Amino acid sequence: MKALAEVWSSITGNINTRAKDPVIGSFIVAWALCNWDKLALLFFGDEKIQKRIAELVESMAIIDTPSLVYHDLDLFVIPLVLTCSYLFILPWVSLWVNVKQKDAIISQHTHAVDLDIAQARKQWELNKEKLRSNPNKEFLAKDVELDLEAEKQRIDRRNKIREYIDQKAKAASELAKKQEAEARLVEQEALLKQKEIEEKERKSIIEKQRLDAQAQIHKATMASHRFPLAYMLMHKLADNLQKDYLTMSLDGLSDCIAAIFGYKNFQQLLDDKSFTNENFKQMKYVLADDSLLKRLEKITVSEVKHNEDLDTDVVFEHIQNMFEDFSCEFLSEDGLVDAIASYVHEDSYSVLNSDELSGPMVDANTIFEEIELEVTDYNFDKGFNVEFSGSASGLQRQDSHLPGRNLDIWLTATCKPVLGKFGLGEIEDYEIGGNVSDYS
Repeated sequence: MKALAEVWSSITGNINTRAKDPVIGSFIVAWALCNWDKLALLFFGDEKIQKRIAELVESMAIIDTPSLVYHDLDLFVIPLVLTCSYLFILPWVSLWVNVKQKDAIISQHTHAVDLDIAQARKQWELNKEKLRSNPNKEFLAKDVELDLEAEKQRIDRRNKIREYIDQKAKAASELAKKQEAEARLVEQEALLKQKEIEEKERKSIIEKQRLDAQAQIHKATMASHRFPLAYMLMHKLADNLQKDYLTMSLDGLSDCIAAIFGYKNFQQLLDDKSFTNENFKQMKYVLADDSLLKRLEKITVSEVKHNEDLDTDVVFEHIQNMFEDFSCEFLSEDGLVDAIASYVHEDSYSVLNSDELSGPMVDANTIFEEIELEVTDYNFDKGFNVEFSGSASGLQRQDSHLPGRNLDIWLTATCKPVLGKFGLGEIEDYEIGGNVSDYS
């Protein structure tokens, strides 16, 4: 009997070990849940036990009938899926739920801790009041003494603060009186020296003008360092684009400014020491040649990803609008030719009175009153050159009733760059030539 008990104990121990295994135990529970009807017929059926066992074995004979795996999913597939879900999916779901509940659990714990602290503080105050109200304890007298001592210290501190404020106010008043006296003394000395200063100012007016000019140059230099011209133009162009809800990147704006003035890139513009506010003020025209449109086209192609409405014509138009706020004009080659021609026609008097035409005018013995000039050609060579040709006419010097001889004139007006390649200044001088017309 003892041997049988040991055998039975070994069998039950192995069964308990297998049942506690997470995989085997989970699969057994899942299989029992899915096949409860088979187990119910086995234990509680009306037929004989041998037949019930045979029916159970036949319904589970996977080796003899493999198709049972597909026909009866409760036999193996569904228990296996439930086991895997329990072992691998359910822990993650449980972890996710715990994570979501973390804040609530922490808040509950914090509330409980705060409640315990509040209860402990109230209990401490209650114990303190009970101790104070006990006439048999010396604590009440000591507590009163401590309160009186604390009140005395507060009064002492208040008095010290008031004394400190009074001392500061007195010191400030004395300092103000001292400063006022010094100011009066300085004012008197200034009045005494005023005549001497006026005399010195009259003697040093030239030196002062030089110093003022240097100060202005220094001020402009400092301003150019703090507010570089290039970034001012970029900001101006960006504002004009923003009015039509258009944007360009920083690289696009800098490339546009470099292209306007004929620089290869923005770095070359920054390295140019002549790109200053002073030169910008001297600039009269900005030439927009064909190369600018080609470069703007490349820039807008790279900027389309930022704004689909951006194209070459739109950018060119906003550049024109930008220069309307400055004293210079943004012109094409034809527009620049017209502007220079208009300037030359308005300045025809100085052309007739130039030193180059004085000799031919003497030879013609004529008082010239009218001049007609037409544009014959223009080019860009170290500046924008416009060539004119025409003639001047007038009356004879001895007899003002008779027409004199005509004077053939040719003239070249040049605008030289002052900012980059295409930032041009005003017309500085003319190349003038002429001779008396040969009617033969």
